[in-house]
Amino acid sequence: MNRAPLSFLRAAALCALLPLGCGDNAGSATPAADAGARRVVGDEYCTPAATPPTCRGRELLSCGVCVAPPGRTEPMARTNCDDTRRREFCQTAAAAPNVSCFERANYPTAGASERVTLWGSVKVFGNGGDSNHIRVTVYRVGADGMPGEMLGTSLASLTHPAAASEDVYSPSGDQVVSTRRLGGYEIANIPTETELLVVAEGDPSDPIAAGNFSHKVYDYNLLLRNREIDAETAPAGVGGTRRVRFAPRVISNADWASIPSTSGLTAGITAGRGALAGEVHDCDDVRLSNVTIDSQPRRAWDGPVVFFSENDTNPLPDVSRELRGTSILGTYALLDMDPGPVTVSAMGYGSDRSTVLHVGSARARVFPGAITVVTLRGLRPWQVTR
Repeated sequence: MNRAPLSFLRAAALCALLPLGCGDNAGSATPAADAGARRVVGDEYCTPAATPPTCRGRELLSCGVCVAPPGRTEPMARTNCDDTRRREFCQTAAAAPNVSCFERANYPTAGASERVTLWGSVKVFGNGGDSNHIRVTVYRVGADGMPGEMLGTSLASLTHPAAASEDVYSPSGDQVVSTRRLGGYEIANIPTETELLVVAEGDPSDPIAAGNFSHKVYDYNLLLRNREIDAETAPAGVGGTRRVRFAPRVISNADWASIPSTSGLTAGITAGRGALAGEVHDCDDVRLSNVTIDSQPRRAWDGPVVFFSENDTNPLPDVSRELRGTSILGTYALLDMDPGPVTVSAMGYGSDRSTVLHVGSARARVFPGAITVVTLRGLRPWQVTR
């Protein structure tokens, strides 16, 4: 159900009248950016930090993270499927972003956990060759974001029934420059309705895979819902009778070097540090544009948050979006992050162009020499205290 955030706008008006405001802004220290009339609406589910960070300039505090809302007051928008080639996480008819899951009356709950076969093909972010011999491993999330119990592992292969292919387009999007093959995988006995972590990397025993994809990708905030079981028909040859599709991600060693250099971090990611990236979706899992995001702790590099172009087969850093936030891909990156636990939070303007709306937060962990992926998909059941 898609609903404009009318109750959020009423809440914003109420917050402006209250001495302490709402959400994480309530009871916090009062840095300059937090003392004005603007409040972030929708973050009331977050527990205020005992020692909140001091926000700078235009930043607002939300779920323990200081985030600067977009410099241009363009309202958030959902991605139309006609504007993308992959046609995933998009809408087919015009509708306002759905942020209703951040209203207390609509907080999500987890269903009874079931066991399914996880299957799919391994996506390559940006440039990079075939995703063959990628090791995919699923974990529960442990303390401070560490991998917990290992639930299963698989070596993705171009000969697996779930293998696929995709065309890669030029930066201008007008011609195919290559076609790459995506290795397929399956892992049995994975629980639904559970917070999961998926780790992907080139198989160290394969010199080609390790040479192309040696930086691990830790994909957090994954939740397989019971309603997704058999929502997509698995190819013949994929095992199990109850199945859920998921596409893990890898990044090429070439992009590990080129993305920082084209974003202003000319020396590259410092040895011993990592990167954090992902997408911002609404409560219907549709990508959002014109959203800003940041982390606590902050990145070591004091450069901007990186937002990407609109070419979903070959996204490139787009410095022109620094004041606007995410493009129609909803994609961001935080570079040169110190290892350890991290929280990310995102916000954007509502349809009135003045109310700042919270559109998600998540906790994860950064690892040295690796990419932590956090895609926000609305509020998660484990984030709610009832």
